[in-house]
Amino acid sequence: MKKISGAILAAALSISLIGCGGNASGSGANSAAGASGGQSGGAAQNGTGAAAGTAASGQVDKVVVGLTASSFDVSPFGTNSIPRQWLAQNLYGSLYCMPYYGATLEEMEPWLAKSIEKVDDTTYSVELYDYIHDSKGNAITSEDIVFSYEHLFTDAQETRINTYLDYIEVVDDQHMLFHLKKYGPGVMEFLAGNYTLTICDKDWFEGASEEERMNDPAVTGAYKIASYTPGAELVLEAVEDYWQTDESLRCSADTQNVKTIQYKVITENSMRSIALENHEIDATVVDASELKRFYDGSALPGWNVNITGGVFCNTIFVNMDSGKSPLADDENLRKAVLYALDSESIMYGGDYDESTAEVCYSFGTSAMNGYQESWVGSDYWGYDPAKAKECYQASGHADGQVTIRLLSRTSIADGIHSVIIANLQAAGFKVELLSYDQALFNSYKNDSSQWDLILDNKGATGPIVSCWDNNFNPAGYTNGSVCFTHDDHLTELLTKATTEGSTEDIQAFHEYLKEIACVKGLFTTYNLMIAQDGILEQKVNGNMMPRVNAYVFAEGYQSVGK
Repeated sequence: MKKISGAILAAALSISLIGCGGNASGSGANSAAGASGGQSGGAAQNGTGAAAGTAASGQVDKVVVGLTASSFDVSPFGTNSIPRQWLAQNLYGSLYCMPYYGATLEEMEPWLAKSIEKVDDTTYSVELYDYIHDSKGNAITSEDIVFSYEHLFTDAQETRINTYLDYIEVVDDQHMLFHLKKYGPGVMEFLAGNYTLTICDKDWFEGASEEERMNDPAVTGAYKIASYTPGAELVLEAVEDYWQTDESLRCSADTQNVKTIQYKVITENSMRSIALENHEIDATVVDASELKRFYDGSALPGWNVNITGGVFCNTIFVNMDSGKSPLADDENLRKAVLYALDSESIMYGGDYDESTAEVCYSFGTSAMNGYQESWVGSDYWGYDPAKAKECYQASGHADGQVTIRLLSRTSIADGIHSVIIANLQAAGFKVELLSYDQALFNSYKNDSSQWDLILDNKGATGPIVSCWDNNFNPAGYTNGSVCFTHDDHLTELLTKATTEGSTEDIQAFHEYLKEIACVKGLFTTYNLMIAQDGILEQKVNGNMMPRVNAYVFAEGYQSVGK
């Protein structure tokens, strides 16, 4: 685990080692457990502390969990969303399971694939178990893997597939060769087991109606949909005839510690806290403003608190498509934007502070492997309103003459939008906020005619170079990159950073992103996971999101849903 600055390390220890709240009898006893291993580093690693108590000896009946957003797609190849990051692997298997953030291929757990072996730098041999079937009895073979990866790229907009994968060569029903376009940190790890990769049966999918795909899909994971009310509730039931009957071969993703998972949509942050306190839900994630209701240096009696995260970078991208935005063709305007944005105040605008979030000093977070200690506290587009105003004036425009269309999501805190808008207006810009739900946001973000700045959050499988590759490799985009760059030198530097991965190569790409003024990493937030203390451990997946199926429940645990 790489070193980080003393201040951030102190914050990391203060939150990631506290573990959880009281035991099943509500005594409030705590025991601390350290972060998981792997190559990831930085603040707020997976701090799965274990509350005192005896774990249930068998499957418990039910858990009720509060979901933070209402807009999500549970069909096999739905586009990414925060809820889907929680529950996609409940429903759909991947080749391997990433047991913790930043795990290497050697550290990952077999799931649908029995083994993955390296042939050479760009070739991997994959063997499936020969008895995989989905919840409707369809056998899963190599053909279904190929089909799924194709649709993950075209339907789910998972651009990294085209960035990393050349083609899959089918040898027979259980054997394939993955031929990669490139090699480097995180490439095969992503293709083997990223939480967004979902596998389903080709014949079933092609014959199913849209309603069946959404409400009653044939799933390869350990849970199936019992009922789904869009915008309100999703109920999952453990698959009784799940294909992996050998318990010793189960991974953390297909654990069935609970029979029924009831996800209730509660989008308003304070209402989730109230639902916890009123015993309407067993567990959820809260925002920083609500943490004090459950945590005061340690978990308050009756609660289990697990603070993880730092894997998503809240980021401002600048539209670089010439002729589509006033920013694309004027470096002074781009510099004015980036100098104007006060990352710390924007973070505070979302009700975060240094114990629940941290400012970023690159396009990436300190939890990502390869993030340089020297960046922390560096002059990374530091907030400088005087320089912002100077750059704006150097563009030759009068105050209010340049209108910026800021694309964002309705789920983003109003305070964050307010600070960003105020920062930009102080520099001389006029700002039009375009805030949409996740579905519309996903539709507009790839259209360069729709926005000048976009506020988005971007993550990685572990290495920071995989974050950069996912967003700036032109192979994954029809229009250059995430913000429409068409820059051969940028691509050359990216190739070196993602294949060689040396400190010098990483530094060079980081500096060039600064030079062309196309992006600014603002801040990263930690996941604040709260549960009743009958839940002894709140597990997380490879992206530090709740892995509810693997939660450890106390003997005698009673869900609020009983």
